[in-house]
Amino acid sequence: MPNFIDETLAQIKDELYKAAETTTSYTFSPQTRSIFSPENLDEKVKFLVPIDTPIRNRLPRGTGKGQVSEWKRMTSAVHSKMHPTANVPAGTATTIAFADAGSPSETTQTYSATSAAYRLLGRKLEVGGLALAASRGRDGQPDMQAGRERVKIYEVMLGEEEMNIAGDSDVSNEYNGLYKQITTNSGSVTFVTSSGVGDFCQTLFARGGDPTILYASARQLQALADDLEHSGSLPRTIVTQNEVAGVTGGVALAKIVNPVTQSLIDVKPSRFVGYGGLLLTEKSPAGEIWIDMEDLIPISRVDVPSTSFSYTSFILEATVLRVIGEPFQEKFSTLA
Repeated sequence: MPNFIDETLAQIKDELYKAAETTTSYTFSPQTRSIFSPENLDEKVKFLVPIDTPIRNRLPRGTGKGQVSEWKRMTSAVHSKMHPTANVPAGTATTIAFADAGSPSETTQTYSATSAAYRLLGRKLEVGGLALAASRGRDGQPDMQAGRERVKIYEVMLGEEEMNIAGDSDVSNEYNGLYKQITTNSGSVTFVTSSGVGDFCQTLFARGGDPTILYASARQLQALADDLEHSGSLPRTIVTQNEVAGVTGGVALAKIVNPVTQSLIDVKPSRFVGYGGLLLTEKSPAGEIWIDMEDLIPISRVDVPSTSFSYTSFILEATVLRVIGEPFQEKFSTLA
């Protein structure tokens, strides 16, 4: 009985393929819809955590619905600032104190209703039928389609990482990245130094932010490590006589101290920030997520009917980046 069911399902699938395929490639009948459902590749993606997609690796991801993602973008501070304290951005201008038998003041943070359309990111994968058959069971490449699929998944992840940083909705089919969405705080430095990071931390602290991650180019992070080492912040290893043959040289900067709050900021290199970087506060002290991704379609494979003798599929996703706590983020550019 199980074999009979499998054979019947296979026949139905073949008939559907034939009904969907026309003389023009990638055209479905009826044209208004596709009968093919994306195959979720999340399980395969979990084994791919590339070092050159640090933002994608860290950002939480939610499930989207509809044609656009909608969220409330905070544009105000949460403190009252009722006293003339210098260098503190405007707050709610409402006192926190209230009289006996009275009621505390009600405040509303300033939000702007924000929406962004989900954008499709993807790559086409096509493997010739003869090449695919010849690769089966071989030692070098036992399954050409599976191997190429992993490469295309990685390529889509790299494309998303780049768009998360520099995406621009004014460019066809892109969503706005961090450089475009962060508008309140920006700076410029010659190189990223510990002092420069401290200045950015002061700016964010005044608004209520406590940054958790620093993204910068490899050159900028090398300059930061050199700055700390030459200033004596990073102690040099003392090589004893019996360690001469096995000593490890150099330093790898993994974290840097926030000189304002004394918290530790993770440091990650990014291939796509160019001559600049990002200092981000990923969550509020109350645990509210301030930057995330929303997926309408997670990374998936869609098999596409073709009139040629080849296996054709799309590796794709539909997603968008959301900056919720915008005043608590910093972008900076460098001169070299």
